[in-house]
Amino acid sequence: MSKKEIAKIKLTLTTNCNSNCGYCFVEKSNERMSFEVAKKSVNLLLESPGKDKLLSLYGGEPFLEFPLIEEVVTYARKREVKLKKRLIISICSNLLWLDDKKIAFLKKHKLKVTVSIVGKSADHNKFRSATGREKPYAKVIKNLIWLASELPSSDIGISFVVLPRLSSKMVEYFKHIISLGLSNNINFEIIQEFEKWREIDRKNFIGGFHEILLMTLEMIARNNFIFINPISWELGRRKLTEAQSTSCQVRHNLEVYPSGDMAFSPFLLNCEGELKSHFLIGNAKTGLNRKFGSCIFNLSSDKCKRCENDYYAKYQRTDDAYLIVDAYTKMSLEAAKKIAKKAKVNKYFRDYVSYAKKNLCF
Repeated sequence: MSKKEIAKIKLTLTTNCNSNCGYCFVEKSNERMSFEVAKKSVNLLLESPGKDKLLSLYGGEPFLEFPLIEEVVTYARKREVKLKKRLIISICSNLLWLDDKKIAFLKKHKLKVTVSIVGKSADHNKFRSATGREKPYAKVIKNLIWLASELPSSDIGISFVVLPRLSSKMVEYFKHIISLGLSNNINFEIIQEFEKWREIDRKNFIGGFHEILLMTLEMIARNNFIFINPISWELGRRKLTEAQSTSCQVRHNLEVYPSGDMAFSPFLLNCEGELKSHFLIGNAKTGLNRKFGSCIFNLSSDKCKRCENDYYAKYQRTDDAYLIVDAYTKMSLEAAKKIAKKAKVNKYFRDYVSYAKKNLCF
């Protein structure tokens, strides 16, 4: 059992996929996670201190391993009850392989689903190519409509893919996604290490996101809610405030690969040799390395600050995408502060904050 709280674990169930997205960093090596590794990971999450937990199931395409999902979820729900935890389980899928059996399972076990959308059909089909004759955008929207008819809107999220070359279309595509009326939970999936983020792209992103935040605030004032993922996390658990200072990566960024290897970033999956050894912090079968498993996080601790800095110091970024991520985080934090302030005097903003706190997941 970990001595520190682990709030979230992401499981890469498989590196296989039924889509061939041009910007994807996962090598299609067809690795799959065993139930043993998944079970150990669930135990690591639920047996750690803390009441509220999030289990994220990723790939590749996780629904390619649906029998494993059935095993993992069934086991996790039983452990949740026994250990008296509150567990949210979220699946990130391209929704290309949805059927009655999967939807029935999602409903029965109260799972949340996130789907990636690039924007309008032409660019979605260009960057998220799929096998088969049917264009992926048409298939995704068809299945998303089906899903929205079966699950509560709070259980569906859209991961809005933002590429450098499409940054000038960000507001247009955001409005398009909202107009679909299929989910009011939006996360911005800022694509890194695919193509260079130029200065013009950065300006487009900052200007576009500023407009989107203003739109979101105006909609709240009219009792029309759109939830942007990092804002909800800040309102619910002050995650952005924590991220601005020293944060414990074990708590929020723990990722488990099919082999059981654990690290703090999906980009580390394809590292090799000594570099990969540096980033690995343990294995689900044996637990966290002593350095990460035996310590207790302290926000003001110099040791914790050095730990975080040393870990990421060897991660060589290939472009300035981190500037976009930093801007996204800081602007979301400021928006969350404005919403919290308005909530003190405005009922609609109070309702918004209350709803955001209850529906964290994506």
